[in-house]
Amino acid sequence: MAAKAPTTVQSVTRVFELLELVAGAGGLLTISEISAQAGLPLTTTHRLLQTLIECGAVRQLSDRRYALGPRLVRLGEIANRQFGAIAMPQLKDLVHRLGETANLATLDDDRVVYVSQAPSPHAMRMFTEVGGRAQLHSTAVGKALLAELPEQQVRALAARTGLPASTPRSITALDELLA
Repeated sequence: MAAKAPTTVQSVTRVFELLELVAGAGGLLTISEISAQAGLPLTTTHRLLQTLIECGAVRQLSDRRYALGPRLVRLGEIANRQFGAIAMPQLKDLVHRLGETANLATLDDDRVVYVSQAPSPHAMRMFTEVGGRAQLHSTAVGKALLAELPEQQVRALAARTGLPASTPRSITALDELLA
């Protein structure tokens, strides 16, 4: 029997992991930090980063740290418009009816990511950056997403990420989160 062909390309997966690492660190990491966090040899990390630099997805700063590149801005803006535009009429309707900011968020790996927002007309309002990511257990929308997942998946997620406190009132115990 022939072996089943892989459905993914390892180098593409690695490139996205590197981009996520740089983004997750606030956009600035050294090659050693990227290599260690990705679990890749320095030579592999260097080749992947050089490719990303040539494509404009990453840039190397004068202090030799790596940052996200300008090409990602355009891609992110287009992805946001496409993904968030579908829900914008419903978000605006919610703002009109409730008078409060309405956000659209989705589960992305082990976090919640905000993909669209219709702001409240009030001067005091919730501010969440579109594209921002947060721990699921630390936000209302994250808890709503968790409530729809099977308990086994919530337990697995908590085991991977832990339940670190974001505020003094954060839920940090799994049994409390499940309740």
